[in-house]
Amino acid sequence: MNELIINVNRLDIGMNKLRGFTLVELLICLAIIAILAGIAYPSYQNFVIATRRGDAQSELIKAQIEQSSYRIMHPIYISTPSSAGLPSNNQYYTFSIVSSAAHTYVMKAVANVNSSQNNDKTPCKTLFINQNNVKTSDGSEDNAFCWHQ
Repeated sequence: MNELIINVNRLDIGMNKLRGFTLVELLICLAIIAILAGIAYPSYQNFVIATRRGDAQSELIKAQIEQSSYRIMHPIYISTPSSAGLPSNNQYYTFSIVSSAAHTYVMKAVANVNSSQNNDKTPCKTLFINQNNVKTSDGSEDNAFCWHQ
């Protein structure tokens, strides 16, 4: 009979150990998750900003192709953004044609102030492209950093 009581007590001890996690263990796991999220979230934000910048670059390049196609049949380049295929309702960028003449044009995309794209690195908030495929962030100096994906 004594052997039976000892075996039951052993089972009872084993069941107490398997009830769950302690509060300390849960807090340690929560702290580890918070640290990992704190490290990963800024990287994710930078990735999203770079992706949206790439979308703006694609829109400018599509408009550049439209400009070239139009110029083949006409003596001047397109002067209105909508005619060049630039979007007028983009959530992150405002597109415009800065100048347009018989032999030159400059198109621009500017990050919207009220969008998350405004958190982009300062030189990359504005993108320019011209008829010679010169891609800049200030309108004059070639900037491979902002245009390189």
